[in-house]
Amino acid sequence: MALEQTISITYEALKSATPMLLATLGAIVGQRAGVLNLGLEGVVYLSAAVAVITGPPWGFLTAVIVGALYNLLYYVLSNDLAMNQILLGFAFTMVGYGVGSQIAKGMVGKPIEKPIVSGVETYLAAVAVAVALHVFLKSRIGLAIRASGDDPVSLDLMGVDVYKVRKMVGFLEGVLASLAGAYLVLLYYGSWTEQLVMGWGSLAVATAMISLWSPLLATASSIIPSFFISLTYIMQRYISISPHILNTVPYVVSIAVLVIAQKAVGKAKAPRWLAKPYIREERA
Repeated sequence: MALEQTISITYEALKSATPMLLATLGAIVGQRAGVLNLGLEGVVYLSAAVAVITGPPWGFLTAVIVGALYNLLYYVLSNDLAMNQILLGFAFTMVGYGVGSQIAKGMVGKPIEKPIVSGVETYLAAVAVAVALHVFLKSRIGLAIRASGDDPVSLDLMGVDVYKVRKMVGFLEGVLASLAGAYLVLLYYGSWTEQLVMGWGSLAVATAMISLWSPLLATASSIIPSFFISLTYIMQRYISISPHILNTVPYVVSIAVLVIAQKAVGKAKAPRWLAKPYIREERA
């Protein structure tokens, strides 16, 4: 592969790593609190649709408001009402797809004027967010978040409201995922189609696990799917193979890396209450 193509893929990987890192950080803080949000895909998609119909510069703000509230609703249903997180995640994804594609159907193919930003500087800004989240998780509030995912019973006995902690996390996760969705259409792609932002939220959920729920490790692991997303775009120019098959490459690679990471490290570091609703009345 020529040097010019290598540089091009690296540059594109850094640009696409920015939204991947933001969404991954959201998934990390949520999973550290014990909530597995497979509906994050729907949050990213819906916020991207809201951002594109609003347009720059207010698209980011409206996307964050709508996406954060939508994600908060997931946390209310999965924790306060103890609904199954797996089924709820699929439902939120499908609703996000349906509503998002409907409200943004008039924007298909219309270009958006993108500001001049570098992939490097936006990625560095996302890395700064990762460092801030790392510090935040070591604070007193961060300790409560981690206890919510590891031992919510003890946290509740200490007088800390587990439900409030998880809802706060749900709002923060929604903000980060919504920023990722808005970035994708307003800064990265610069246009909207129904399939354009599909899969980014799901990849972020897997990348959070690959990162072993560490914001600092996420700065590196988020580049893995981003690199292969960029690589598939380049490969489509040179290989006569269905783009649908090529588009599966980032997912296959992410799953393979996740399997390797779990084999190497084990499940010891996974939050013990991940995907389990906390029901105070059932407290032993």
